[in-house]
Amino acid sequence: MNQLYFSPVSPFARKVRVAALEKGVADQIEEVEVATSPVDTNPDLAARNPLGKLPCLVRADGRVIYDSRAILRFIDGLTGTATLYPADDSVFDRLTVESLAEGVLDAAVLCVYERRTRSADQVSQAWLDGQAGKINRALDWFEAHVPDALEPDFDAACIGLACALGYLDFRQPTGDWRPGRPQLTAWYETVSGRPSLTQTKPS
Repeated sequence: MNQLYFSPVSPFARKVRVAALEKGVADQIEEVEVATSPVDTNPDLAARNPLGKLPCLVRADGRVIYDSRAILRFIDGLTGTATLYPADDSVFDRLTVESLAEGVLDAAVLCVYERRTRSADQVSQAWLDGQAGKINRALDWFEAHVPDALEPDFDAACIGLACALGYLDFRQPTGDWRPGRPQLTAWYETVSGRPSLTQTKPS
């Protein structure tokens, strides 16, 4: 049995859990909940992933995969119905969109850790503003490309963005992302009703 080391509040791990549900292969993955942080790494996790990051997937044969995007490629190769990545040259377009969504997550997490791991007098507003700029530019791009970049299939790129927007709602690193983005807001409201997202919503 494949084992997924995860935290229910990790947006990167959520991507993997959503993908497994969308593919219909969740029964092939045993979830192992782990408590860890960048300043207090779980030793069991570090023994499997030297970076100490979640998610981390231990395959049934003992080989290990880390980084959510690498794990999604593995999941896409398991039996199931949905396809997370196209098989033709358009895969590079989808990988680029997936990377943009990943960048939103990266910037949001950096904002959260900046406030969480530093005292108030050490927090860099310039750093927070820089990360917020990345998030806002990316979301503006998505707003302008909802019809061609996010529809009709709910693939790996869309999963990544949905989890990124969910994390922005959950942690509020830059406030409400919705004003001025009606198309993206409508898209997110629609996909948020998918069982894979409701079952993995952090609380």
